[in-house]
Amino acid sequence: MDPRQKKHALSLALLACGLAASGALMAQTVGTGTAQGRTNINSKAAHQDARAAEQDARAAREAAEAAAAEKRAGSVTAEGAAQAEYSAWEADQASRRAERAAQDAKRSANYAGAANAAAHGGTALPVETAVQSGQAAGAASNAGTIARQAAMDAEAAAETARIATSAPPAPPPRTPPTETYPSEPQVTITSSAPDSVVGDYRIDMAALDANGDGRLTRAEARPNATLSAEFDAVDNNGDGVLDANELKGWIR
Repeated sequence: MDPRQKKHALSLALLACGLAASGALMAQTVGTGTAQGRTNINSKAAHQDARAAEQDARAAREAAEAAAAEKRAGSVTAEGAAQAEYSAWEADQASRRAERAAQDAKRSANYAGAANAAAHGGTALPVETAVQSGQAAGAASNAGTIARQAAMDAEAAAETARIATSAPPAPPPRTPPTETYPSEPQVTITSSAPDSVVGDYRIDMAALDANGDGRLTRAEARPNATLSAEFDAVDNNGDGVLDANELKGWIR
């Protein structure tokens, strides 16, 4: 190849390399600015979530303390006391969850802040720090969600404890009405010696009085089976004969 052609080709190659390097540097500059912006946004979001998680943890602690106070105050019923004790335990557990979540959110916010500082300080690759800060921000957000739910659980448990301590005793079970029936009329039963038997209580005095003396002897009364059977009952004076007075109601 002609020396001039070699020189021209070398010049073109150097120009191409210069352009490529310039383009790469420009791309890196643009990427760096974007990555630094992302790390900054991620850091701010993570710190906001950490502060919110701390507020939720504080609210959960206050709810747990309120539930414990309700338990110590006592309840109207034994059932209420048992419910208040369990609710106080639930509120305490929720408060502990909120506290752990707040600590996790704070730790993640610190990671996001460190990544942001590294990106702007030039001690790390901006793109890598952007990824790290994004992961830290996501972890802070998740921790904040856990803290918020735990605070809500603690507040609900405290309210349950408050209601349980003031709940009145349950009313006694309803007794079904007793069925009533119409009262029967009172019946009085008396007893007495019988003075008659079933039979013919009407006699023909003239037909029975054989001798016509106006009295009936036992023999004269015999034709009437009823009178004969009740002879002693009708014979009030016990003289062995039945006169007109003793036969009142019998004579027809």
